[in-house]
Amino acid sequence: MRKGKVLPKSVRPDRSHTIFETAIPIRPTNSQYENPSLITYIDELKNVSDPNVVIVDVRVPAKYAAGHIPGAINLPWELFRADNGVLTTLENVTGLLGESGISPDNGVIVYSDTCQTCGGLSASSYIFWTLEYIGHENVSVLDGGFEAWNATYGYTKNMTTRSPTTYYSVNVMEDKFADTEWVQNNRNNTMVQIADARTTEDYNADHIAGAINIEYEELFRDGYRLKGADDLEFLISPVVIKRLDKSKDTIVYCWSGASSSFLYFALRLMGYQVRNYDESWNVWCETNDVLTIPISNVSVEPSFAYKGSTVKIYAEVELRSEMKEESKGSLIIHGNGKAPYNPGSFCAGCSGVYAVPLPTTDVSFVRAYIHKEDNVGTTVVMHDYNGDGRYEGEWQTYSAEEGTYYIVIEATDGELKTTSAATVEVAIDAAGP
Repeated sequence: MRKGKVLPKSVRPDRSHTIFETAIPIRPTNSQYENPSLITYIDELKNVSDPNVVIVDVRVPAKYAAGHIPGAINLPWELFRADNGVLTTLENVTGLLGESGISPDNGVIVYSDTCQTCGGLSASSYIFWTLEYIGHENVSVLDGGFEAWNATYGYTKNMTTRSPTTYYSVNVMEDKFADTEWVQNNRNNTMVQIADARTTEDYNADHIAGAINIEYEELFRDGYRLKGADDLEFLISPVVIKRLDKSKDTIVYCWSGASSSFLYFALRLMGYQVRNYDESWNVWCETNDVLTIPISNVSVEPSFAYKGSTVKIYAEVELRSEMKEESKGSLIIHGNGKAPYNPGSFCAGCSGVYAVPLPTTDVSFVRAYIHKEDNVGTTVVMHDYNGDGRYEGEWQTYSAEEGTYYIVIEATDGELKTTSAATVEVAIDAAGP
């Protein structure tokens, strides 16, 4: 993977983050991973010259059009995900690859960016895992993604001409994949271990019995670059507390198989035998009678709003506080501090954010987080005014900037928390009517 496409010279030198990014070493102190060919660094990508290597930008088309690495083709990662958030059919996977001119003989370098709302670096690792699962032998992930490249080399808007459509033949590697049935049948196997890549907060709320928590964010050094071999070895080995045993078959999971795919990538670099549990916690809860908070029918009115107008947010949420007797009540979180939730009260330290008690419980509430790129700009508390499970909130767009916003619904029920997988776009036109 040290060779690749010849990169065009028509590159726009947009390096708004150069001062910050170039202070970050391209490589960690120790990059001697057991499988180093699975990672590509930006200086290696700059010097590739093999036309058999395909550089794949897995971001959304709008981001690709706004600027991408020279020579890269666009193949959005979300095309590989079915409506329920798991990997689409192998027929669809091979069709997408073949239509993009990618064959099993190509070397593939995958990259995304660090926008967490848009999938983050997990978008690239998810495609990395998908390709390994279907038996692609020459695939790697670009360390640090688009931001790492752009800070040093800039970007281009020149569209890359795709190779002719080809036929992609899979060679499925079953030992890279786990579904819910496989996890259920093997979780008590002494030669199988499970790693939960979610946050410590989510892990503590509930997790697959026996799972070890290795938080996704712990895998990175500065600039969302992967940690070096020494740091990863310390993180995943039983140095201080119980961690992973390299002799065992390792299953990784998160909420929906995305963040866990990055842990899969890191463990593969370190020489572990690892499977990505693609269905992950969302499906595990459905099939194992785990307490969940279903969130559905997320919508906004209007979907296009002028600056200064009101956007109404709706979601159907099924809170079940009566099912968790040990519930101690939700917390309003502001900055780094936590204030106990006081039903019906005004939270002076939360910029006017407040919650009202529900007819069935006085400890639960629902919030909408409004994002632009990876920044959380506004929090809106949702209310169930009629007691029918339909929550609504209002977003006043007076301070909104022009652009596309994403709305994520989060429900908390005592110590249980669920974040909806759905996102909704809201466009703000600063010009007004």
